[in-house]
Amino acid sequence: MSESLNTMETNNEITKRIRVDYDITNQLIMNNSKQIVLLEIANKKLTGDSIIYDNQEKCSLAILSNLHNKKIINIMIVALTQSGKTGTMSALIKNYLNDTTNLIPIENIYIITGLSSCDWVGQTTNRMPKSIQERVFHRDNLTNKFVDDIKNKKNVLIIIDEIQIAAKENQTLYKVFSEAGFYNKHNLLKNDIKIIEFTATPDGTIYDLMNWGENAFKIKMEPGQGYTSCFDLLNQKRVLQYKDLCGYDKKTGEVNYELVYNNILELKTIINNYEKPLYHIIRTPNGDMADIVVDNLKKYINEDISYYSYDKKSDIEDINKILMIEPEQHTYIFIKEKLRCAKTLYKEYLGVIYERYTKSPDDAVIIQGLIGRGTGYDDNGKSIYFTNIPSIEKYKKLWESNFEDKSIKWKSKTTKRKHDLLHSTGTYNNPLLIDGMSVSSEESGEGHEPVIKKFTNFDEVKKYTKEDLGKKRSPNNPSKNMNEDGFYENYIRGKRSVMTTSDVYNDRKWGIKKQSYRLHPCYENKDDRTTLQFWIIHYQIILNIPI
Repeated sequence: MSESLNTMETNNEITKRIRVDYDITNQLIMNNSKQIVLLEIANKKLTGDSIIYDNQEKCSLAILSNLHNKKIINIMIVALTQSGKTGTMSALIKNYLNDTTNLIPIENIYIITGLSSCDWVGQTTNRMPKSIQERVFHRDNLTNKFVDDIKNKKNVLIIIDEIQIAAKENQTLYKVFSEAGFYNKHNLLKNDIKIIEFTATPDGTIYDLMNWGENAFKIKMEPGQGYTSCFDLLNQKRVLQYKDLCGYDKKTGEVNYELVYNNILELKTIINNYEKPLYHIIRTPNGDMADIVVDNLKKYINEDISYYSYDKKSDIEDINKILMIEPEQHTYIFIKEKLRCAKTLYKEYLGVIYERYTKSPDDAVIIQGLIGRGTGYDDNGKSIYFTNIPSIEKYKKLWESNFEDKSIKWKSKTTKRKHDLLHSTGTYNNPLLIDGMSVSSEESGEGHEPVIKKFTNFDEVKKYTKEDLGKKRSPNNPSKNMNEDGFYENYIRGKRSVMTTSDVYNDRKWGIKKQSYRLHPCYENKDDRTTLQFWIIHYQIILNIPI
């Protein structure tokens, strides 16, 4: 195995992914392995375990076409919930292996997720060829098995599903990228690392990826024929605004039964309109409030209601084994922290699906939650969904704008609003984390100067980081780094010492590629404590540059 010199290099700077060349013996072995995988994919199609549809085939070919551009490292696929992401992954593997310009060891193809979900692992492995199944990793195995397996490999294809999960800086995907050596552009290109990301709600990850410039691309996958979206369900008037079924007031310790009665009466009326018994899924709050919801439904619907509890402690391994059996009476399934994303439900006997009410909903969680489980190609035409309607309306605007309309007041774990526009709070896709990355920005990169803000007291620092940088948490007060003489010590280039403003200015670019900003206490005269200043240094990112 050798590295091809067919790459553009200027002053030893690699600008394209370097192709790995293999000797004849290894080529023959890889071709034999390829034929096995392709036959397995064909058999999956015949058995119905993994059928590749036209929209999935089309999307996979678009991914493949962009991978021919050796400058591209990362491609994000945005697809509506249950519209066929896993089928697209199968199609991508098939078409990638069939492409005569590509040659890749099967053991270098991975499918991973930040989800900690056995359901996801089960569904994904069942739809993948056996040769791929052992390299399907979820959150619990990423920082050990996956990282150990992929380290130092060249010519790698990594498919990441549900990228909105564990996506913040310092969460699982960040740790995986860091430990695997993916935060170095030179290594990514030299080792021919190719990353394909899938999600329905990209949130902050897409705004970070938009700053990769020529090294990234995004694709919006349109659903296939017969698909029912959350937008369709809303248009069909099968989506109702969810309400509080618990009614518990933490301040008073009492349940507002008048409120609960009216809300449950609405639910009861819809259930009574069904001609046949069905399953009704209700997401409850956590803790003791889950029991309050159950008691409320017993009180106002029927004391003897038939129900299951589906949570991490329940004995139910696969909810679909219950849903496939036609119920003899209306049956409730109370869930806690389940069916958030990825899981496909059997829908034939589904009636009402009720999302857990919250006063300040996370829009991404709503779209990926129970309304997301109701979408797909197998709509029963009768299920009614209680969820947060404004989240669907905002999501529709994002989808129609190709996620480029940043004026939409979208709320998620990795987005924030600054100057009335959407920004990323910082995700594992942040190009500032990657050494050598040329960031699409006003003031970043080797030839550009960072922004330096100077303050005389720490309260001003906290105000600036919150209001101007949009940070929810203030920086740690540096007073813990005060020495015995009452001077603040600073940390730059691995050493801690009292620094002048000139010292900090000379090292102003240090560390801020890997952090969104740095706080440096420093002195005009380091022998005079009254000359203390607090410097905030950061690059100003522009988040509206399309890929």
